[in-house]
Amino acid sequence: MMKGILGNAICTTALSALFLTAVISDQAAAAEEPFRPFGLNLEGSLGEGGHSRYVPPLTNPIFNETPYITTEARAIYFYHELPNDFVTGGGHVNLVALQLRLALTERLGFIATKDGYADFQFDDVLEDESGFANIAFGFKYAVISIPEDETLLTVGLRYEIPINDLETGGIELQGDGDGFLNPFVTGATTFGDLGLQASFGANIALDGDADTSIVHYSAHADYEVLPGFFPLIEVNGFTPIDHGNRLTGALGDLDGVDVLNFGSDDRDTTITVGGGFRYQFNDNVQIGLGGETPITDKDDSIFDYRVYFDLVLSL
Repeated sequence: MMKGILGNAICTTALSALFLTAVISDQAAAAEEPFRPFGLNLEGSLGEGGHSRYVPPLTNPIFNETPYITTEARAIYFYHELPNDFVTGGGHVNLVALQLRLALTERLGFIATKDGYADFQFDDVLEDESGFANIAFGFKYAVISIPEDETLLTVGLRYEIPINDLETGGIELQGDGDGFLNPFVTGATTFGDLGLQASFGANIALDGDADTSIVHYSAHADYEVLPGFFPLIEVNGFTPIDHGNRLTGALGDLDGVDVLNFGSDDRDTTITVGGGFRYQFNDNVQIGLGGETPITDKDDSIFDYRVYFDLVLSL
């Protein structure tokens, strides 16, 4: 009961934040001068004389960061199916999250891109569990920005704070270590109606015994087939570079891929492919819908498939 109430409270807070962002967007659009509180350039990459095409990635929302500097609220929901070969014989996860981005200048932005509330429903063996995901925040900077070519190259750094709020059957679904540092680089360009993006980074565990460090890499392509309608395809990869030793034995080859980190001592590379579309109602509001599934062995993760929906409200 309490978890249901808490989940509803989170959804209400997220919707309130999105409504506030929409109001600010309308006020900014109606003003003759750009809305710049405290001298901040909230329009970032998308301001006057800047970039005009913004189609953020849909899958791998934790690590596949857009290179654009934006002020936005992105509400995310995904349904995550567990493989039948998992120790529980299957199950699913519902996760809701709210990402926030704040443009400080046309090239510098603050990002808070990992949070949320997860509800695990296991078919067998383990008790169901709900709780908060870790929180990650940081900054990114566009080292190259060429609006006339819609070309950007951005570098960034995030810190993930360990919450340690998800555990079942003696398995910690998130570590109790010291968190992670996540340096990354991400870029985008266009060729007519075709948009391309890619990112690469490392999620480095500050306590190598508690958590597993990985490198992550993503590629994205979209094409505007109708005004505001962008079908897209994405590929994501997650490769361990330093194993933890928190989950060992028969379960040591499993891990949570992106949202969760079991600190497994023998996890393998997971590569996924995803697809879907984005639809832009106007310059400030767009939605995304799609799915993602591994193309590597599903026995090496708790990932069978996901279905995504998001709503992006930006200035």
